[in-house]
Amino acid sequence: MNSGKTGREFKDFIYSSLAKYGKAISDPKRIELLDLLLQAEKNVDLLSKEIGMSIAATSHHLKILKETRLVRDRKEGRNIFYQIEKAGIQIFDTISFAGKEFNAEIQIEMNSFFDPELEMEELEYKGFLKRVLSEDITLIDVRPENEYNSGHLQGSISIPLKELRSKLNKLSKRKKIFAYCRGKYCVLSEEAVKILRTEGYDAYRISEGPLEFLHKGIKLKKD
Repeated sequence: MNSGKTGREFKDFIYSSLAKYGKAISDPKRIELLDLLLQAEKNVDLLSKEIGMSIAATSHHLKILKETRLVRDRKEGRNIFYQIEKAGIQIFDTISFAGKEFNAEIQIEMNSFFDPELEMEELEYKGFLKRVLSEDITLIDVRPENEYNSGHLQGSISIPLKELRSKLNKLSKRKKIFAYCRGKYCVLSEEAVKILRTEGYDAYRISEGPLEFLHKGIKLKKD
């Protein structure tokens, strides 16, 4: 079957279509929305609070992401919930990796912001998770509870950062504590480890999150 297009017309169509993805992620808030939706389905009200923008502005950004099929929505009563599509996962994964590996400015900023003394070196997760399940060490997920329920490391305990200080009595100072959150750019685990160390816990940050875990073949548990 021939579309009737010339080779030039065909290439113009393909590249103009691909350029729509570039336009969709040309705003930093839309990239952040993809990161948040990677964690769990969320409604517009919650997303607006998390990115620090009005509901109207957040809805506008989500509409652009939806038009390029990077996210999809569903209605539940008066609420509109958004989920990330496979294309959205792929695009966020690609630019996230490129930023960390090839962007010197991002590398410098990360090295300046994250304290290497708080970070755990490269983990061998199979052995690490066995230690978690045997309760030899404590693993906490400091993301919001809805993100934990959407997919978390087996054996991890949900203690959202906002609740950490009030739940310190649930953690033993006799065990090492490892905290993780959304991924390489997430600051929640860094803040959690600083709080824990101030309170006398032997705590470390895991710089990876659900997307990195899946890349390593680690299955996430859902509640």
